[in-house]
Amino acid sequence: MMRKNKPQFILSAIAFIFFLNILINSFYSCKNPSTENNSIGSDSINPSPVFVGDKVCGSCHAKELSDWKISDHYHSMLPATDSSVLGDFNNSTFTADGVTSHFFKRDGNFFINTQGADGSNQDFEIIYTFGFHPLQQYLVQFPGGRMQMMRQCWDTNKKIWFHQSPNQIIASHDWLHWTGRAQNWNSSCASCHSTNLQTNYNSVADTFHTTWSGVNVSCESCHGSGKKHVDYISSTDFKNGKRISGSLLLFHLNQTSKEQITTCAPCHSRRIAIDESPFQTLQLLNHFIPETPHTPAYQRDGQIDEEDYEFSSFAQSKMFMHDVKCSNCHNPHSGKLILIGNSLCTSCHNKNLDSPAHTFHAINSEGSQCINCHMPSKIYMGNDVRRDHSFRVPRPDQSLKYGTPNACNNCHTEKNAQWASSQIIKWFGPNRSYHFSDDLIPGSFGDFAAAKYLQKLCVPDTNVPTIIHATALYYMSFANDVKNISFLLDGLKNEDAQVRYEALNSLKFYPLQQWKKEASVLLNDKVKAIRIATADLFLQYADSLNTDFRSSFTSSQKELLSFLEKNSSEPSSRMMKADAEVKIKNYHNAEEDYIVAIKMDSLLVQARLNLSSMYDDIGEPQNALKQLKTALEIEPDNAQVNYFLALLNVELNDDNSALNYFVKAASNSKNTKVFYNYGLFMEKLKRDAEAEKIYKKGLLIDANDVDLNYVTAIFYYNRKRKAEALPYFLNLTQVMPDNVEFQQLYNQVKNE
Repeated sequence: MMRKNKPQFILSAIAFIFFLNILINSFYSCKNPSTENNSIGSDSINPSPVFVGDKVCGSCHAKELSDWKISDHYHSMLPATDSSVLGDFNNSTFTADGVTSHFFKRDGNFFINTQGADGSNQDFEIIYTFGFHPLQQYLVQFPGGRMQMMRQCWDTNKKIWFHQSPNQIIASHDWLHWTGRAQNWNSSCASCHSTNLQTNYNSVADTFHTTWSGVNVSCESCHGSGKKHVDYISSTDFKNGKRISGSLLLFHLNQTSKEQITTCAPCHSRRIAIDESPFQTLQLLNHFIPETPHTPAYQRDGQIDEEDYEFSSFAQSKMFMHDVKCSNCHNPHSGKLILIGNSLCTSCHNKNLDSPAHTFHAINSEGSQCINCHMPSKIYMGNDVRRDHSFRVPRPDQSLKYGTPNACNNCHTEKNAQWASSQIIKWFGPNRSYHFSDDLIPGSFGDFAAAKYLQKLCVPDTNVPTIIHATALYYMSFANDVKNISFLLDGLKNEDAQVRYEALNSLKFYPLQQWKKEASVLLNDKVKAIRIATADLFLQYADSLNTDFRSSFTSSQKELLSFLEKNSSEPSSRMMKADAEVKIKNYHNAEEDYIVAIKMDSLLVQARLNLSSMYDDIGEPQNALKQLKTALEIEPDNAQVNYFLALLNVELNDDNSALNYFVKAASNSKNTKVFYNYGLFMEKLKRDAEAEKIYKKGLLIDANDVDLNYVTAIFYYNRKRKAEALPYFLNLTQVMPDNVEFQQLYNQVKNE
């Protein structure tokens, strides 16, 4: 009595996934940056947009230009001059975290003497200021077109120097050191601090030659290239009264909330850039792949956690769903709020809400401010207070049940969630109105029970924001359930590109035959991100495509590889490129890219894991072993490294070493596959009692894990312990009710 696909030890390559948290905001280095108008970046149909510069815009729009010059956008990046540099460079000294830095001027230029890449102190000239309020950072030019972000920051409120990550000793060779890749301006944030910035990264030489149209975030960063607009305004047609909606600007007045958020999202989101061509359509996913509000970057309920910016928060709000726009609250040119305090909120909402009858706090107190309850804040970058833009009602009851944060306890830190929940019940009664987080939170845990909650979020419902629908599809890659597939296939047909994208990414965790026909159509999708995701989905299955889709796949695969090449300046991104090359069996290039990724960041354990998997797949177990042992030196307690070492040593017939690594892996792993293979290994060693305990320990992690239930059932059945086997066979039929084989096995055992 054997199940198909008999359990066995497998050491497989890590699946390629778009890690959106890798590139939070693309920074680009500038070697001899152009201050003239550039026309770099075009698509296959339209000529390259031409940028005219803020002076041309300001010749007609003087008020907007004046507002802009007091904005953070204007100060986003500027050449280092006496007027732009805010920090104290008057021979001041700052010591923190084992590093002493000296700030001074020489021949009118600004310098910092601080620890360099070799560990010794050196003089570094400040070329550009970066940011304005509440902190200012500084950029230093390095060879190869690289620009690096100094660790020393100036607090513009307190007028002091500080480190963003205090009490953290960072070795000079570490990826996190200011001279390392983590602080590389080219690949971290620069595209959001300049206009029409082109990275021009050379992956072979690992160099940059970056250009821009404007050094800071200027008019055309938000409105799009202006040449067509200027020509139109100057034309006879315009002077004769012939008007065109938008006046040939892509981003203009009177936009819907969805159109306007596309203007803001390229910078106000966690996202990965697809390419650097200027916008010529209002489709965000032709240029960027924004991250949905999922863990670990967000809380389980969708609240901000890491440095998330505003897009995915605002897109899940009732405000956005009712066509409220960023410019309804913010002056888009100065960046300032249109009104101060609760008057901004009551300009739309009932003024009775601004009273103790609703707030239960004294007038003008902190607790009476709408934003403190509905836009809780966190501090980022050391001193930058940012607010959650999902505009949600505080839910301390969810804090009690799931541990998510709530606005009440953000202020009342001396109280607990039980107290806060009781206060809410006292004021507003025992029942809470439904919010999508009631399903998103339990759905985010990724176990079998999560599936039903995620499926509910995918049913057409005006109360579920589109981005939450997409997030639910993202989580379906973890909450494996046979019923998920219908929701994922429906997602492929959704009009929203982000929903289609997340459906595609999750389908890779389901059998090919379940999605091949429906997904292949998206190789011809009108949105670039969708074509890229579809090409990745079929990357290792290209031969199975129908003839009708072969040419489409070839075209989309080129876009995928171009996307990976474009982003390969970061170690994790270079690893992703190598992962894709493994799928198409281009092992030589994959090996080179893995090695480059490791050179960029010697502590990138995942790259070593993936390289070891590739070596094992191509029959080089000793090279695989070498990479894993180096990874273990870096992270001795890493459960995945120990697990891979255990599997590899099973292959090498070194049972003693395999056992040692299995013990270490199981000691701190939540991966049920560890216990599945560990138990099989103990059976191989004829240590049945230990195997039984291991299977049951794994089932404590996920009682509905199919493989563990199956192997435990077979374990008991083969030992003539049918009564003990039966509950596991029964559970299999309940977890996968459509699986005929499981039903037959259960009936057979029950009737024996």
